[in-house]
Amino acid sequence: MKILTKMAAVTVAMVFGLFAPSNLATAAPKAGTLIVYDEGKLFSDAGIKEAQSTLQASVFDGGLTVTIDTYPAIPADRKASYNESQKAQFFRDWAIAAATGDKAKGIYVLICREPGYVQVIADKATRNRGFSLEDEKKLAETLLNGFKKAVDAKKNGASEAQQVSLRNDALVAAVRFIIDDLKDTKPVTNGTALADKTESPLPGGGGSSIAGWLCLGLCLLLGVWLIIGLIRAFTGGGMGPAGAGGGGFFSSLLGGLFGAMAGMWLYNNLFGGGSFFGGSEAYAADGNADAGTTGEGDFGGDAGAGGSFDNGGGDWGGGGDWGGGDFGGDF
Repeated sequence: MKILTKMAAVTVAMVFGLFAPSNLATAAPKAGTLIVYDEGKLFSDAGIKEAQSTLQASVFDGGLTVTIDTYPAIPADRKASYNESQKAQFFRDWAIAAATGDKAKGIYVLICREPGYVQVIADKATRNRGFSLEDEKKLAETLLNGFKKAVDAKKNGASEAQQVSLRNDALVAAVRFIIDDLKDTKPVTNGTALADKTESPLPGGGGSSIAGWLCLGLCLLLGVWLIIGLIRAFTGGGMGPAGAGGGGFFSSLLGGLFGAMAGMWLYNNLFGGGSFFGGSEAYAADGNADAGTTGEGDFGGDAGAGGSFDNGGGDWGGGGDWGGGDFGGDF
């Protein structure tokens, strides 16, 4: 009887091992990464390294990449399309076009020195994990406030080194804002939100829906069916009188296995359970590996946020201007 009990336990484990999302997708924790392309010469090497080490000291589920891309002026191939009255749209379009290759991931910040402008955009993966339009605006404001201090310092006779130091401070402050805003967030992986989950995922990714509970009930019934088949096989419950064609050990065993396999086929084909051994697509990745974050590098649909710090005034972007505030002058 003890043998039968152990076999029953093993059988239940096998059944749920086949149905359950055994490879639940998770996003591996990684240190944050700051990439700075400082063609505009706004920061010092020491300031960039401090900002990079600050972000790298923080760990994010699925990792987080931030790119700061500075330019001394509008590139020659874009000058013809620049229109002062449509500055916000121009810099947003420029940022989206520039956010490619190594720059096409996470948060991307374009900073132009002449005319002075800061543009922030974020890919869909970063927006999904909680970096909202308001956060984009606050990030842009953090940088612009620091640059304003540098402009004021220049007007008051500060040296270039002092101005660079103030801009370095703005860069580090921007990084710290990002850390505070996103440190406890999780990415959306393969269409399954991993942040703030309050319910265990059911087979097929059905959540707490009726279909999900039906799938779970079907798993339980199939497990019982397989256990009964094994018990009948080992106790002779399926044999019957000699010569009566009861089927014996193997017919009872195969009957139970066939019932379980048939149920699994129905589950996979009718309820979208995915493959027998891999679960649904949402759970296809190995336990602690990257599971394919949804929307990485996709900047489409982001209104973005930006601000001007030259004599044209502070026309804050984000689907339209949202306040004034002339930061005066340039760098």
